[in-house]
Amino acid sequence: MVLKSGHLWGKSPRITAGGGPECVKAFLGPLPSGLIGYTFMTEVAPTRHRNFGGIEGAVWEEGTAGVMPVPNRPDFVQIPVRIINV
Repeated sequence: MVLKSGHLWGKSPRITAGGGPECVKAFLGPLPSGLIGYTFMTEVAPTRHRNFGGIEGAVWEEGTAGVMPVPNRPDFVQIPVRIINV
């Protein structure tokens, strides 16, 4: 879906049981060994950085410049991305 749309989606973090703001979450840098994913670039600055179980990550929260709602999906937001490597 990301490859076709050019947008990475996210929703409220599970850690808040859906009570936090909708957000896109991603690891920074290369993926740890054993994880499957892709490398992307975005012009949208992250809202904040976060530690995902010992791995540095970034979070783009709803309401931040460049973070957009997903049409017809009020529980999701998206950021535009360019896929570098799959």
